[in-house]
Amino acid sequence: MKGRIVTWLGLLLSAGLLAWIATRFDLTAAAAALKVADLGWLAVATVVYCALFALRGVRWSILLSPLAPVSWSTAAEVFVVGFMANNVLPARLGDVARAYVLSRRRSIPAAGTFSSVMLERIFDGIIVVAFLNAVLWVAPPDGAWIKPVAYLAALVFVGALAACAIAAFFEAPMLAILHRLLGRGALAERLCGLVERLGRGLHALKSPAQTAKVVALSVVVWSIEVVVYVLVARAFGLDLPLLGLVLTMCLLTLGLVAPSAPGFLGVFETVVVQALALYGVAGDEGLAYAVTLHLIHYVPGTLLGLAFAWKSGLRLGELRAAARAPSAAEPCPASTP
Repeated sequence: MKGRIVTWLGLLLSAGLLAWIATRFDLTAAAAALKVADLGWLAVATVVYCALFALRGVRWSILLSPLAPVSWSTAAEVFVVGFMANNVLPARLGDVARAYVLSRRRSIPAAGTFSSVMLERIFDGIIVVAFLNAVLWVAPPDGAWIKPVAYLAALVFVGALAACAIAAFFEAPMLAILHRLLGRGALAERLCGLVERLGRGLHALKSPAQTAKVVALSVVVWSIEVVVYVLVARAFGLDLPLLGLVLTMCLLTLGLVAPSAPGFLGVFETVVVQALALYGVAGDEGLAYAVTLHLIHYVPGTLLGLAFAWKSGLRLGELRAAARAPSAAEPCPASTP
């Protein structure tokens, strides 16, 4: 029921924003701007963006290493399948789909895989918020609403990372307390097993070396993401400051947390247009930039995800059912008296 409510809210928000765009901007002028974009720069931007899938695969394989050895290529393929699921299915099933697909391919508990995905998202959020606050410190744009967003996001992601670290480092005491509270019985054992498997997906935090690698790769990933924005701006001949494009990337990444239709339709374009407006980019030109950037983010990953899903023998219906896919419960270690 909750999932359906979020889905409908997302559809309504996307529909409302698309209607706002249609009435607010000259779509003919935006289409004309699209036609004059340099296809060479857009092709380079697309290749650079696709290279990020490999880097994300390397990073996720590190986060998965406490659960099982997973090659970066396998991690990248599963990541792209989840990316595709977010683009074509409602209710943001991509992250759940990743856990389901990897558990199917490598027999890794889905709960542990899912918590590693959430940890990956937290690292993404922390790096993006760090970039955003750096921009606000060095060259803050007009817009009083940006600082509260940056500070709130920092609080949320740092708090989430702290909670994950506590769960990873104090797993045994927490399980012991949970076991005492729940007592004995099949339900208690099942719940404790689920908590234990979720905790395993956070064990990369217990290794300083692994954590440092994940942080470094996260910085590289989001720095290359900025390069994509720069290349698209070059294709349109936009003379935008680098920090302005960094801020646009950060605001878009945080804005996509809002519920939307599959593929972030409407939300994506609105956030990019509003961010570019801070740097004097006209609405129609900004809309052309936003649509092009959205296509680069949407089309290659969706096609690759469909190809990898087909390679794995998966159907979209199976990914829809991934949220309901059960994982085998494991007994919780007995607590000490």
